[in-house]
Amino acid sequence: MKKLASLLALLCLTTAASAQSQPDSLKNRAFGSYIFVPVESPIIENKGFENAVAAAGLPEAKHPTATLGLGFQFYVNRGISTISFAIGTRKKDESAYLMEMEYRSFSFNFGYDLTKGHRYALYPYLGFKGNGLNYLYREKLEETMDLEDYLETDLQYREIHNSRAHLDLGFGFAKQSFYLVNVRVGYMVPLEKSRWTINDDLHLNTAPGTRYRFYFSLNIGFGAIFTEDDVRRRNSH
Repeated sequence: MKKLASLLALLCLTTAASAQSQPDSLKNRAFGSYIFVPVESPIIENKGFENAVAAAGLPEAKHPTATLGLGFQFYVNRGISTISFAIGTRKKDESAYLMEMEYRSFSFNFGYDLTKGHRYALYPYLGFKGNGLNYLYREKLEETMDLEDYLETDLQYREIHNSRAHLDLGFGFAKQSFYLVNVRVGYMVPLEKSRWTINDDLHLNTAPGTRYRFYFSLNIGFGAIFTEDDVRRRNSH
C-alpha cells in the first residue's frame, strides 16, 4: 500500500509540474468559483477501539457512514483548488445514557484538469486532510432528584478523542456550470502516529490504532464559470 501511495503522489506531482512547465493549450482560458456542500463517506479501520469499548460494557463506537459540511472550489486555467470541512455524528439516545460517535475532517488540495473543456473536469489532486473521531458516553440522571442524592451519585462519563493528519491523494470528476456536481475518491497517507487522548496533554497508552484509509465524497454546489470569450462578449454589449 505504501508503494501505491508513493506512485499516486508521484503521479500528482508530475502532473502539476507538467502543468506549470508547459503553456496551456487552451486559447480560451476559464475562471470559476463555487460554494458547495460535501457529502463525505469515510472508510476507517477502527475495529480495535470498537472491541475495547465493547469489552468495557459501553455502547458501540461505530463512526457515521456519511457526513455533511461546507466547501469552496476555485477553477483557474485548469487548476482546481478546494477547501472544505465535514462533520457527522452517530448518536444513541436512551433513557439511561447518551452515546455519540463524531467524525470530522478538514482538507485543502490542488488538482489539474486533464480535459480541454471547462464544463467537465477530470483531475488528479494532492493536498492535506486532517481527520478526527470523538467518542462520548454519558449516563443520564432521573428526571427528578434531590440534591443530596445527586451529590452522592457516581455517574459514568467517558470522552475520548482521536485526530490524525494525512497526505490526501485522489481523483475527481466534475460537471461545472451555474451548478457544481463533483465526485471524488481519495486515499489518505498518514503523516503522524494514531493516538487516542482524553485531552491535549494526556495520551492513552496501548490504545488500539485507528487507520483512516479511503473516502468518497459528492460535492454539490452553485457558482459560476466563465471563459475569456464569455467576458469579451458581455463587455461588447
